[in-house]
Amino acid sequence: MITDYFVTLVIKILLKQSEAIDVFRHLISMDMGLIRFKHYDKIISIVRNHKCSTTTMLSYVAQALWNADPKEEQFYRSFENNAPGVYNRARVFEEYQDDLLDSDIRIALWRDPVDKFISGYYHTMFNDANKNMWIKTPSIGNFLKDFDRYIVNPNVQDHCQSNTARLGSKQEVYTHIFEYKEVHKIAQLLGVPAHNTHHRRDNNLRPPPTTPQQLRIKQIQFDDYVNGWC
Repeated sequence: MITDYFVTLVIKILLKQSEAIDVFRHLISMDMGLIRFKHYDKIISIVRNHKCSTTTMLSYVAQALWNADPKEEQFYRSFENNAPGVYNRARVFEEYQDDLLDSDIRIALWRDPVDKFISGYYHTMFNDANKNMWIKTPSIGNFLKDFDRYIVNPNVQDHCQSNTARLGSKQEVYTHIFEYKEVHKIAQLLGVPAHNTHHRRDNNLRPPPTTPQQLRIKQIQFDDYVNGWC
């Protein structure tokens, strides 16, 4: 016999699941697409283009805005607590281009499309939180074969998007364009020290993609080759 207690318990569990889903949706909507702030009487905008040294960039901005510890990694929550209004939650260029274009200094960080994609692949698909996403045996080959199914995941979208998706198609809208290894130049612009700042580093011992895999990645990131983000 199904008791009232059992029914009540099931309802509570379902409500908890619903709350968890709402929290998850809230968290993925908190992604920073554009970092926009005033510094030395100038409005500065920096596009957060994932896998392009943006963790280091966020540290530089935090040091400039609230004298953050350069060895601490910064997240959206630290910006929300210390500099509310600095980050834009939009994901793609078209959603924040007006704010970007209305800034005095407009900075783009970019990376070779294949290198960026591979770094994003390892970041998302070998993260413990995402290990259940695999459809087949974990490998770059299987990831590419089923990429149309993986790309619907917000985390994969963030980290495996093309430069174009984040930066737009026109390089001329930016006052400063830095390849991701030149991120220290942002520190110079902001007047903060570049040394001792938190960095994430890719594992250089990972095997490179095969030639067919590189061609498939270039097909996925085709817009970057059209727009010169390569």
